[in-house]
Amino acid sequence: MRASFQRRLLASTLLLGLSTPALAQNADDSSSAAGDDTIVVTGSRIARPDLQQASPISIVSSQELKLSGKANVEAIINDLPQLIPSTTAASNNPGGGVSTADLRGLGAQRTLVLVDGRRYVSYDASQVVDLNTVPAGLIDHVEVVSGGRSAVYGSDAIAGVINFVLKKNYSGVEANANYRLNEAGDGGTFNTNILLGQNFADGRGNITFYADYIKRDGVDQSARSYTRQTYTDDGAGGLAPGGSGSIPATRLSLNNSQYKFNQDGSLSAYSAASDAYNYAPSNYLQVPQKRILLSAQSHFDVSDHLTLYAEGQFIRNKVKNKLAPTPFTGTVSLDTDSSFLSSDAQALLAAADTDGDGYASANIYRRMTEVGDRISDVTNTAYRAMIGAKGQISGDWNYDAYYTYARTRQVENQYGNVSRSRVEQALKTSYDSDGNLVCSDTSNGCVPLNIFGEGNISDEAAAFIAIDTRNVSIITEQVANVAVTNSNLFDLGAGPAGIALGFEYRNEHGSYNPDEALSSGDVVGFNGGQGLSGGYTVKEFFSEISVPLLADVPLVHKLDFNGAYRFSHYSTSAKNVSTFSAGLIYAPVKDVTFRGQYSRAVRAPSVSELYSGQAQDFPTATDPCATDAATGSTALSASCLASGVSASALGTDFYGGSSQIESLTGGNPDLREETSNTWGLGVILQPSFAPRLSLTVDYYNTKIDNYISTAGTANIIRACYGDEANGWTPYDSSYCALLPRNATSSEIEGAVNLQSNTGGLKTSGVDFELNYSVPLNFGVFGAKTGKLAFRVAGTRLIRFDLNPVAAIAELNQSCAGKFGVNCGDPYSKLRLNNRITWTSGPITLGVTHRYLSSVRDDSGGYSVDKIKAYNLFDLALQVQPTEHFGWSIGMNNAFDKKPPILGDNQEQANTYPSTYDVYGRAFFVNASIKF
Repeated sequence: MRASFQRRLLASTLLLGLSTPALAQNADDSSSAAGDDTIVVTGSRIARPDLQQASPISIVSSQELKLSGKANVEAIINDLPQLIPSTTAASNNPGGGVSTADLRGLGAQRTLVLVDGRRYVSYDASQVVDLNTVPAGLIDHVEVVSGGRSAVYGSDAIAGVINFVLKKNYSGVEANANYRLNEAGDGGTFNTNILLGQNFADGRGNITFYADYIKRDGVDQSARSYTRQTYTDDGAGGLAPGGSGSIPATRLSLNNSQYKFNQDGSLSAYSAASDAYNYAPSNYLQVPQKRILLSAQSHFDVSDHLTLYAEGQFIRNKVKNKLAPTPFTGTVSLDTDSSFLSSDAQALLAAADTDGDGYASANIYRRMTEVGDRISDVTNTAYRAMIGAKGQISGDWNYDAYYTYARTRQVENQYGNVSRSRVEQALKTSYDSDGNLVCSDTSNGCVPLNIFGEGNISDEAAAFIAIDTRNVSIITEQVANVAVTNSNLFDLGAGPAGIALGFEYRNEHGSYNPDEALSSGDVVGFNGGQGLSGGYTVKEFFSEISVPLLADVPLVHKLDFNGAYRFSHYSTSAKNVSTFSAGLIYAPVKDVTFRGQYSRAVRAPSVSELYSGQAQDFPTATDPCATDAATGSTALSASCLASGVSASALGTDFYGGSSQIESLTGGNPDLREETSNTWGLGVILQPSFAPRLSLTVDYYNTKIDNYISTAGTANIIRACYGDEANGWTPYDSSYCALLPRNATSSEIEGAVNLQSNTGGLKTSGVDFELNYSVPLNFGVFGAKTGKLAFRVAGTRLIRFDLNPVAAIAELNQSCAGKFGVNCGDPYSKLRLNNRITWTSGPITLGVTHRYLSSVRDDSGGYSVDKIKAYNLFDLALQVQPTEHFGWSIGMNNAFDKKPPILGDNQEQANTYPSTYDVYGRAFFVNASIKF
């Protein structure tokens, strides 16, 4: 029921107040809370008495995580302006039920996710961490450092590092519960966790247990008016109902004419405008999830020279993706005198029977609605164990050594697929001696298949062609690391210098074992693919140094230098690589600090990028041979005819309204490592005349060579045929060999789009953050004072250029301020996350504002070429009457802002659902009890 009890409860409770937002604090603003103890922050293994670093660091506190009302970590992290939303709960196709982090929009595989400074659990052979597996209730804070950090942490840290720091030495019991519900009455998400910790042996030891459960309900696209119908460009600058050319009634392509079957087996003309299949309602708008997470950690101080520690996690995460029923396409043989057909249809097919065997060869496009929706039921079971020892060697020399083992086993059960061989078998029919229509080949219990009209497939025939599949993948990671540090190596008079030296061994291995039917190519429905088995090892030596050079002398309040170097030997084609970084912190006076950093980082190709077998994919792309340009341009017409397009099909929509092109993706064992150079300059202003004001501004510039990616089917097509801008002159006609065509339908089938080292990527921009607070001489609930705090945090993207094909500079994509088929998710030039917070006594309330500047389509020519600036507001109230009990309520998307609606240049659900809110106004409530 829409007006559920939970919704009424949440809505009525919200009348009490506003909110506190979840947003990062600058590391420098938090330094006052650090006390005099030396601490270690992400980006260095050297303990320092403050949090100032040459690279900008943002911190998200555990309180802010709780106040957001969002049960999964990714919902908080992706709100940071430095991140481009990647895979989220709204990602259904593409998706996979995971949530990932993408700093700077460089790709989730270029953002290294750590837990307590150590590598965590990958969800598959891509070696990317699913943020759903991080124990949210155990988080003390999250540190986000941008810029290449490979010299410190190794491969994958090209964009930067996100480090989840867990609570230590916890003593007591804490229980939390959270419930979130959309105003529409759907998408309920319940999360509960309990944390138990106990110190022992007079505080020399601690053991902590944590258990977490989350259940998130699915939401179908049919639940929202703006997503229940698939939209397409209408050719006149507007949007029209659209969909797929594979329809429940069966579309027939014969002699370059398009037909559809009526329920009585007769034929009529097919029109993409009116007959395309609306696949939207069956897709998930929010992917359902169930997760159980258990975590334990312990340490014991044997002596000053030895502390033993251990940690372990168990995660079972179940998610589902749901797609519309299987679209069966291809060339088949049809019985020309089948009783399923009308006499006119029999005559049409008989005329196409060129060899007189009673069968006509034709292309069909059939939506197998009688088999049911396609369901991908994925269960990820992950284990992680760590043991380690640390302590004092002698004097200020200390050591830390650990070993971790992580293993994830993913089991995917697919339902709703059909067998191509059985469909072809059931379509070839004949009459037995009693005059009954039967399969010509009666093996396997074949049942004749009536695809000639919507709803005509019998239950028995549907059961015969249906095939369920089971796919299993495993990824394991072993890491052995030992580091020796000294935070007081020498002192030049400006403070103690520090050094860290160490060695790391890492072993990565992955496998993917698809169902035999899926790998054979017989399955139609979910994308087929070959298996994977492979891995690599890497041995690394690393070093860091931090040296305060000058302090408290004329024109120099502070001058610090830091440097890092890492040598890595890979067992793959990467072989020997070196990474390094160097940075300076210079404060001429206490109020002003300048910082700069240069780093060389690498990313070795992942197991998936190296060893994945070929797999199907259906990216959005436009075949120019099926557009009006093919008849309007002599050059394009000649290229299309030369590539196998029939003259009668030239310039016609032989895809039947579909905007996806079948492609083949896969790994490449000869890939070389990516290499990036990043430099940044920044300033920190903390004026003494305004003690509650701070401002940071940081410029960054990153260049990545040998960028690992697929060229993209759209770019391969452009390389082959050219584009309107160059008069449809091929940029490189050799790429046409990667675009095989169906001889009958002229469609591109199996575009070869494998992993390669592409032309590279360049990006630059400015991060900024302003904080200011005002003390108030009034309060509530007995408090005599309060505080009003303001914050503006943002990123101004200056440049984001990607060259997808190394040899063709003309295909460079400038994505700053763009979105679309080539650039993907919107790269807004300005991203803001602002907040106003009022606190007094036990009350905290405020408002968060998120802003994305407008973006334009990366190629133009679509009905919606521009997405306007986008604003969201979140509200919440926190009450902490005692240190043992607290609760908070809130509202996300307070003004019920709708997402922008697109046509042919959408990602999914008529928009970009990980970037723009597709659920509408939502309410949440949190409760926390401590003992």
